[in-house]
Amino acid sequence: MAQRLHGKVAAITGAGMGLGKAVALLFATEGARVVVGEINEEKGQETVDAIQAQGGKAALVQIDVRLRQDAERLTRDAVEAFGRLDVLVNNVGVQINKDVVDTSEDEWDFVVDTNLKSMFLCSKYAVAQMRQQGGGNIICISSLSGLVGNGLQASYNASKHGVIGLVRSMAVDHAADNIRVNAVCPGSMNTPLTETIPEEKLAPYREANLLKRFAAPSEIAPAALFLASDEASFVTGSVLVADGGYTTL
Repeated sequence: MAQRLHGKVAAITGAGMGLGKAVALLFATEGARVVVGEINEEKGQETVDAIQAQGGKAALVQIDVRLRQDAERLTRDAVEAFGRLDVLVNNVGVQINKDVVDTSEDEWDFVVDTNLKSMFLCSKYAVAQMRQQGGGNIICISSLSGLVGNGLQASYNASKHGVIGLVRSMAVDHAADNIRVNAVCPGSMNTPLTETIPEEKLAPYREANLLKRFAAPSEIAPAALFLASDEASFVTGSVLVADGGYTTL
């Protein structure tokens, strides 16, 4: 079978662990040259090493995606390393579990800047590069929390709803540039973060979807691969939900 991303260059933020790492490894397996955008240099290098160990090509860009100059550098370094940028996966996300009364202004800014502003900034510079090339592809990782309301997640829900709005607006604005923009909404996943939480606290969330379990990041990564590939050539402005049936309940 032909590699679905053969010849493409993909930049993935937050690619040092969890879903970002799973996407980076899968994209590399499918032929992409991967730019690992990661604030944690050690974790980012582990992903680069894993890609290179399986025969792929990858480069690390240590960045804080909340900063304009770092977001701009992600695209610039991708072009310097591999000559172009075909796919951007905006993946970074954080969560604070508080209602609006208990959420401080600094906490609100931290969540919204990380989850939403970062996607605006990284997309801003990626779109400019993709226009010059004649097209490209942007995938933003939202959440099932971008589709429903959750208790004690005021800042997180607001940011993830905002991601979907940003995706739809960019899809409209840049269709004429041959740039497709889509969102993936994962449900709860087994990640390094969930491994630190006692099972008695996780159990109700595992029961909250139809499949009665959390997803592995490797189960969500193929959704991003589909949207990045030419198989999704007629898909833009869409929201691909992979939540184990949570939003059907």
